Amino acid sequence: MAQLHEIQNLDYNPILKQLLIEYIYGKYEEDAIIDDLHLWQEFRYMVDNNKLIELFQFECMSNKINDEQHTG
Repeated sequence: MAQLHEIQNLDYNPILKQLLIEYIYGKYEEDAIIDDLHLWQEFRYMVDNNKLIELFQFECMSNKINDEQHTG
């Protein structure tokens, strides 16, 4: 049984969904598939294999790159 706070789908999590899209584009490049099913599968894989930290490390790296581009 799912816990009350466990994410069941990405429909009500647009920020997480967008982060997953960016992560998948960065990881798979031209082979990226970003339909809802594949986004969910990637998310569940990361959760089940204790790799969710990779998603947040990617976000941190992306933010640093974006900050550097905007500040010159």
